[in-house]
Amino acid sequence: MVLIKEKHESAKRQLLSDSTTYDLLRCVDGLLAMFVFTPLIVFFWRGAWHLCNLYIYPDNLELTCWVSVMIGYTGALTLNLTQFLLTKYIRSHNAIAFSILSRIYTILFAFTSVNHWRGVWLTLDYYTGFSFFSAGMSVLLCMLLLWGLRASSSLIAAPFLIAMDRTEGYFLAPTFFKSQPSNAGKFLLDITFSVLVISTLAFSVWRGIWELEDLAIFPEDSFSSALVSCIIGIALATAMTLLQFKVATVSAKLDSHPYAKLLLEQTWLFAQIVGAVSLWRGYWMLCNRYFMPEDHRYELGQWVSYAIGTGGCMILFIGNTNVMRGVGRDGFQSDGEGIALSNHYTSILYQFLQNIHYQPAISDPESTTKNGKATFCDENEASISGSYTVINQSEDGAVAT
Repeated sequence: MVLIKEKHESAKRQLLSDSTTYDLLRCVDGLLAMFVFTPLIVFFWRGAWHLCNLYIYPDNLELTCWVSVMIGYTGALTLNLTQFLLTKYIRSHNAIAFSILSRIYTILFAFTSVNHWRGVWLTLDYYTGFSFFSAGMSVLLCMLLLWGLRASSSLIAAPFLIAMDRTEGYFLAPTFFKSQPSNAGKFLLDITFSVLVISTLAFSVWRGIWELEDLAIFPEDSFSSALVSCIIGIALATAMTLLQFKVATVSAKLDSHPYAKLLLEQTWLFAQIVGAVSLWRGYWMLCNRYFMPEDHRYELGQWVSYAIGTGGCMILFIGNTNVMRGVGRDGFQSDGEGIALSNHYTSILYQFLQNIHYQPAISDPESTTKNGKATFCDENEASISGSYTVINQSEDGAVAT
């Protein structure tokens, strides 16, 4: 979902001398994302969502919708507007203070994200109904708008995107126009557009795909429906993990044909969206069926689900993946970078163990290879999402992060 975070990882291998090792690590990344990280994230979201159902005017559907809308939009606007202030005053040189304050921030923003998502979702359900027409139009209209705005990558979530908790850029999120607070008016409009328009469209697409599956896949058999959704999600995630470098090579060759590249990239992204929604839905329904389903333990079960998801993600340093923020753009990256999956985990840990030093990315990419050694490169979009980028450009143009 998301998220939602902008892609920043390169599409080609580098920095690891053994490409076979890198391929294996990327496969491990994919497996962890599918079978460890995504279940934990779903545990958090399911627990938080159901707790909102329990505590936010449970007997008044219209009021609970609008309260979540208010919490979601107000919180998202506030935390996005203050991202540079938070970055300035919550410094990483005081490790203990940073760890505490950054985790409090993550918990608050994640709570905001759940309400933001829940408010949009339930409001659409309340006013347009639960039907093939409502869900189908939600997908069709919002997806067309996102494609036209070249912002469909804003919908990507686990297992295709994992945001590791790194100190640099921890509080920063990409906006649609990439504005800076030095231009206060433009920055305010940019944040407002990103939150009110792009995020709303993204949540609406997720709601539409999810409800189409509710209506079309064994609607009378929750277990079979969940199982089919899991199979769809796992199949797409597996296929895309294995094919990403081949598709990235094709995308890189289309750099001189921007519209063809954009079509390829947006098709690839839509497959990720369907895969992510399906896997989330499958895990969510299985949790509903098997994780403390008894009525007398329902409330406790949601708190336990929330605690497992929150604690597990923070222990594994992926707590930021629970926060849905930021805008991704389609077709603006080169060398196939728009195709590569942003779910690096073990590959990054391996690089740290190999004493590969990362530099927080800050500006536009410029890299060269001097005497066969990799040089560090800055990249604005990577900086915004709190990533580190190292680029090694060799004679054949191959790059990797």
